[in-house]
Amino acid sequence: MKLLSVLFLFLVSSSTVYAAWEQDFEALKDIPRSYEDSGSICEEVARLDMQREYPAPQYDVVLGIAYGDETRVIGELDVVIFDNNLQKVVKIAEVKCWKDVRAGLEKAKEQRARFLKAVRSAKTLRFSSTSTKQTFDMDKFKYVSEFFSVAQKGSVALGFERELEYTLKEMRDYRYEMLRCQNQGKCARP
Repeated sequence: MKLLSVLFLFLVSSSTVYAAWEQDFEALKDIPRSYEDSGSICEEVARLDMQREYPAPQYDVVLGIAYGDETRVIGELDVVIFDNNLQKVVKIAEVKCWKDVRAGLEKAKEQRARFLKAVRSAKTLRFSSTSTKQTFDMDKFKYVSEFFSVAQKGSVALGFERELEYTLKEMRDYRYEMLRCQNQGKCARP
C-alpha cells in the first residue's frame, strides 16, 4: 500500500511538471532565442515566471541588459523588471542553473556587487539589450535596491532566493527540446 502511494505521488508530480512545461513550451516556441548557451533556457523560464508575477502593462520583464562605460561592457543583467508606472527598474535577478549550485550563487553575488559598484560610481553608464540593441536610460537603474538570485529546483535550500520548478536535468532536457524544435523549423529561430 505504501509503495502504491509513493508511486501515485510520483506520477501526479511528474504529470504536473510536464503540464507546466507544456505551458512554458507554448510560450517559448514563438520567441526567436538561441539555446546554444546552456543557461538560456533557465533565463527564459525565469522570465516567464516573472511575467506571471509582474504582468504587463504595469511591468516589462526584460532579459539580457548589458551595461558599460564609454570603453567597455562591464556586465550583463539576466532579468530586469521595469515598473512602467514608476518609470524605473524595481528588481533585478541573476539566473544561474549550474551543476555546482554554490558556485552559481557566488557568481550571482559577484555580479550583483559589480553592478552596484558600477551604478554607484561617478561614471556615466550605457544600458542596452543584448538581443534587440534597445537602449535604456541610466536613471532607471540608479536606485534599484531589490535583487534576487534564481536557479533550478532545490537551490533555495542552498542559499538562492528563488528557484524554478524544474530540476537541472529537466532544464537540460527542455533546452534540447527547444533546439530540436528550432532545427525542425517548428519553433522560432534568432
